[in-house]
Amino acid sequence: MKTLQIGRESIGFVERGHPWIRPDRWTRGLDRLRAGEVVRLIDERGAAIATALADPAAPVCARVVPDGWNPAAAVAKAWERRAALHADPASDCYRVVHGEGDALPGLRVERYGSVLSVVVTAACCAPWLDQALAALATAMPQAAIVVHDHLTDLRQGGVRSRRWPEVPLDAEAVVEARELGVAYPLRPFAGIASGLYVDQRANRAWLRGRASGARVLNLFAYTGAFSLSLLAAGAAEATDVDLSQPALARAGEAAAANGLSGHRTVRQDARGFCAGDDGIYDLVIIDPPTSAQGGQGWVARRDYPELLQLAWARVAPGGLLLATSNAIGKPFPLREALAAACRGGKSAATPQLGPDIPQRKGFPEGRPFRCEAMARP
Repeated sequence: MKTLQIGRESIGFVERGHPWIRPDRWTRGLDRLRAGEVVRLIDERGAAIATALADPAAPVCARVVPDGWNPAAAVAKAWERRAALHADPASDCYRVVHGEGDALPGLRVERYGSVLSVVVTAACCAPWLDQALAALATAMPQAAIVVHDHLTDLRQGGVRSRRWPEVPLDAEAVVEARELGVAYPLRPFAGIASGLYVDQRANRAWLRGRASGARVLNLFAYTGAFSLSLLAAGAAEATDVDLSQPALARAGEAAAANGLSGHRTVRQDARGFCAGDDGIYDLVIIDPPTSAQGGQGWVARRDYPELLQLAWARVAPGGLLLATSNAIGKPFPLREALAAACRGGKSAATPQLGPDIPQRKGFPEGRPFRCEAMARP
């Protein structure tokens, strides 16, 4: 096994559980390595620190894996870990592989009904991909597997999609899948945005306990999953606000297909809607994407504080505002911004991530989003 020498700071990160190595002036041996090569991380004296997958051309030049790492075995273990989800008749949408949390760096796999959607985000994963996909096919023989190669920043485009094994790809094919008993028409072959973000499932499940008779405002609604889930759980009405008319149309289609009444859609940017709306809501949900259009585009540090203040004015007495922020890039100080915007509110505990999104201690980058809630007395 080849070696990669790392410095004391990187060693400290590894010892605290962080699996990423970024090159610095103490890094030695990258020029001898290929992407995906299994290497031994060593200190300056040659003592072994950990095993890793090399990615010499990337900003993260190595990613720690367990000693004796085997991608097929890691997939099998990840599948077994989700046994309760496989058996749940109300949901067949969830994450099957969560990257480093499942000892499969640079790989994310989500189930959408009969489809397994695989997103490759790091070159170190590529040489091992066929082994991982074969293990997925063994675990779920009836699944159609689609691979989305996305080695650039996830906030940008550049996704290449293909079926595995190689068969013609119908990007517009619709697959019906379920989450918490609600059926969704999804397009998992079209790209990484299938129509449902499964990492928010725990939040949707948690909010359903507050759904009975509630008036819901869903900002950055996309295809309306929060609204549809809450209507199915007894909400009186739900308003989806988004700039994408196709996404809102899909939300309306799903509401009709599930026989859900009280659903309306508004094509407008979130700030503009809240500034002009005089409605009062029991549940307000703000779940912005990493990047969003509208005006000069969505910039969290510039725009989120104002939106939180506007949205808080729409929360009814006894109501709740749930806000999230994407974890990619420099963290947005959501808790502080929410506290500043929601005068007189009381911070509310939010749920843990679902069991399909396992976390590594010392690796905050493994969390897909941050979430905070504020209750109005």
